[in-house]
Amino acid sequence: MPMKKSLFPALKKFKVYLNTASAGLMPSTAILEVAKLLGDVIEFNGEVNSVDYMDELVLKPLLREGARLLEVKPENVGLSIQTTEGLRRILMAIEPRKGQNIVSLDTEFPTVPALLKSYSRRFGLELRVVKNENGLHPLEDIEKSIDDDTFTVVLSSVNWVTGERIDLRELSGVVHEHGAWLIVDAVQHLGSLRLYPRKEGVDALSAGSEKWLLNPDTGAGLVYASDEFIEEAKPVTGLLNKEPPRGDWGSWWGLPEKDPWSELRPSIGVRRLDFGGGPPYLLASAFLASLKLINEIGIGRIERHNLRLAGIIADGVVSSGLEVFSTDSPIVTVRTGLDYPKEEELYLRLASEGIAVSHRGLLGYYGIRVSPHLYNDREDIELFLGSLMG
Repeated sequence: MPMKKSLFPALKKFKVYLNTASAGLMPSTAILEVAKLLGDVIEFNGEVNSVDYMDELVLKPLLREGARLLEVKPENVGLSIQTTEGLRRILMAIEPRKGQNIVSLDTEFPTVPALLKSYSRRFGLELRVVKNENGLHPLEDIEKSIDDDTFTVVLSSVNWVTGERIDLRELSGVVHEHGAWLIVDAVQHLGSLRLYPRKEGVDALSAGSEKWLLNPDTGAGLVYASDEFIEEAKPVTGLLNKEPPRGDWGSWWGLPEKDPWSELRPSIGVRRLDFGGGPPYLLASAFLASLKLINEIGIGRIERHNLRLAGIIADGVVSSGLEVFSTDSPIVTVRTGLDYPKEEELYLRLASEGIAVSHRGLLGYYGIRVSPHLYNDREDIELFLGSLMG
């Protein structure tokens, strides 16, 4: 059965919505959280111009929900501006030595290559890009590219085109044996499947909220960093990356003996890597509603639901003589065997029938990408399969 389907009014616009890997749907409860925040601002409740007040109102509740989802301490979780800003913040907080290398995969979403090419040039690093085998990456191939000069391995835990899921726990063991960091783009993972970074050995991750975290078009996201990563981090800080000198900021502003150039203690946890100024509280308020919903349902239950629907899709496709890249995740990409123009016609026909999926490809591989989430059910899958084979 779909979960909380009534909370997603956007479903009415489609015959079937199976496109969460492009954009998740926002629950209507987000309106309540945003209205609560704006109501406080408009009425000037509390000290609305104070970071102390707004942190308690919205930011700390958000980080508690993020920590609950990841099964970590709230101090290890931060708010980001989607995936890219979070990854950039993570990378710029650590200092490689010239001549070290970075390992990534050739099928990454273009954000990762853009970041890593720039980062490698800036610090004089070798960039090692592991080539795929039939669109996938056997773990042993990734591990062969890692050595004692590897600074960090940066990759997506679930691939955006193929749906391939990387075994993070096994990979992290090899990464850490060589003294490197494991940094993960989790935008196609977090919210759809369990991801517990402490258990899996992930040092840092970033995930925009626009897909499986059900908060599109707000610009929000989550970052995580381990205690070990935070301890080694040397970020460029702003004022609000520091601990309030007197336990809060409000009581500090008027002190006549204050020296603006004095040293303040760094913030505890991921806040040390944070924006440095006032956080985007409006983004946090809308995102809070989505995280509350995911945690209320439970990520374990969501994972079982999503993988069951993905399995029905894969079974239906394979029994019809077609292929899929992977069955590791709720992203199932159908290889129709058609040439690209004819497959594009098929995709457009599905869209005209009100069936929302995606047409995705890279490096010569392509297919119809289907991505069910918690608001889908078996009937949705059967409608899609009927139209695909029709």
